[in-house]
Amino acid sequence: MTQTKTYQAAILPQPNQNIVRAMLSLKTAEKPMRKLQPDELLVKMEAAPFNPSDIAFLQDNYRVKKQTPCVPGFEGAGIVVEVGSDLDTKRWLNKRVSCFSQQDKDGTWAEYFYAKTNEVLPVSDKLSALQAATFFVNPFTAWGLFEIALQRESTAIIVNAAGGRVADFLFEIANFHNVEVIAIVRKQKTATALFERRLKNVLIENDPDFESKLHETANQLNATTAFDAVGGTLSGQIFNLMPPDSEVVLYGGLSGKAISGLNPLDLIFENKMFTGFNLNDWIAENDAISFEVARETLENMVLEGRISTKIQQQVTLSELSKGLRNYISAMSEGKVIIKF
Repeated sequence: MTQTKTYQAAILPQPNQNIVRAMLSLKTAEKPMRKLQPDELLVKMEAAPFNPSDIAFLQDNYRVKKQTPCVPGFEGAGIVVEVGSDLDTKRWLNKRVSCFSQQDKDGTWAEYFYAKTNEVLPVSDKLSALQAATFFVNPFTAWGLFEIALQRESTAIIVNAAGGRVADFLFEIANFHNVEVIAIVRKQKTATALFERRLKNVLIENDPDFESKLHETANQLNATTAFDAVGGTLSGQIFNLMPPDSEVVLYGGLSGKAISGLNPLDLIFENKMFTGFNLNDWIAENDAISFEVARETLENMVLEGRISTKIQQQVTLSELSKGLRNYISAMSEGKVIIKF
């Protein structure tokens, strides 16, 4: 049992549509430790990342709502230092866990996190704290997304926002299944980096011939599944340029704009679909065995060095605003992590 009486945490007074004001409003404060509930674990946090969902939450642009003031942060990792009386101490105590929670409660941007067992995932001691902190959201999102491509028996997929971290895992999973990838990026620098990773089909969305290249490549490879984290007009472009019987799956809204430009005749006559993916729903729909297969496979990918989450910077709680600014301005450069 921890002897600590208080702990430090980031506090968000309330969301703000102006992201600069939202960041500047974040303060570090002392919170009192409370009594652990019988079905809870106390996790001493080691690290917690910034994710696009966190940025959206700070701006009140995310469907997950919390009573404020609150501690933000949906993901992280740490060591279980106390176990509730209803839980198996041997199973949990001193184990490193990856955390993910979008409940109406304090989040992971704090020295301690009070977790229910369905909000943590035991990971190998060989997995570093930084990789464990980013192990839940992006890897499992990629796994859940790729299941859609497998169910559709797609021989090729389209990945928008291909410089992102979810895309990294999608590339590795696709390679394992011998599925071709068409990657869409915004910048030449990102395209060059992907070519260096031996991706053959990389398109820059602002190139004059982007539409003709995407249409030609998607139809040539029969890319009938697309994964999009952006939204806006580009989503409509991708949808319209894909072959018949295709599906675009939206899992993020980085553009902050409504989807537009979908050709209604494609929906009616070409049997195309536009759907969404929510990690919480995917987790709820999977049984324990399927989830454990995903966890073991993804963990082995990281431990074997086949894939890892790129970390561009580590910050302390007192450096939150600086870290958030760096992350927002260069998301494709990797994660910014709060290190405790």
